[in-house]
Amino acid sequence: MSDYEKFLDLHHQVKPLVIANAWNVKSAQLIEKNGFDAIATSSGAIADSLGYADGEKIPFSELLYMLERIRSCTSIPLSVDLERGYAENLNDLNANIQKLINIGVAGINLEDPQGEDVYLKKLSSIKNYLARTNQQLFINARTDVFLLKLPSPLETTLRRAKLYQEAGADGLFVTGVQDTDIIKEITAATTLPVNVVGTPKLSSIQTLAECGIKRISMAGFLYRATYNQLESIVKNIVATHSFAPLH
Repeated sequence: MSDYEKFLDLHHQVKPLVIANAWNVKSAQLIEKNGFDAIATSSGAIADSLGYADGEKIPFSELLYMLERIRSCTSIPLSVDLERGYAENLNDLNANIQKLINIGVAGINLEDPQGEDVYLKKLSSIKNYLARTNQQLFINARTDVFLLKLPSPLETTLRRAKLYQEAGADGLFVTGVQDTDIIKEITAATTLPVNVVGTPKLSSIQTLAECGIKRISMAGFLYRATYNQLESIVKNIVATHSFAPLH
């Protein structure tokens, strides 16, 4: 099986796909070493680790370098947080997609803060490009309706889910949703595997599984937890005048 096929299957198993978000080779290797079935990246974590703000502020060439290093040093499927595609021109977008496929990426997240009209143009362009070139890539359609606090978030999410599925999306990623009853309504209304982030309010994998969720991400939480721990260590070194916190 190809990595794409393995990754696709992971979204249609009985239990949810729990996926950790890496930002460099070492974090990705630790994720694989500890039994995860796939690796995702966090665009915000990669950008922050290199001194950039989130929101496509990192040059795509630098992002691609990090992704290539991660992919070359791991063996399980890799999904990339592609934000808005790092391109507005559709030919440039397709060129970025090809670069990801060339390094062995199995899937992407593509987000819709520019609105569904722009999103559908991008999604359709990618799907048509993949069909023309006989290639495969799992597209997780990320909708930020709840995150952006748009009007009628549930109704808008369900409408977008239908539109994105018809345009060829393989999964639906709903950010910012916190209510389990709303999550159940979303999963009941679409046949796409639904992805959410495991937040402090949604920390139980079992609860999310009972809501019909098929993929649970960590977003930037793993990155922040790691560096919170690092900050605690260096603060203790300063406070205690000792290297004991390292050991």
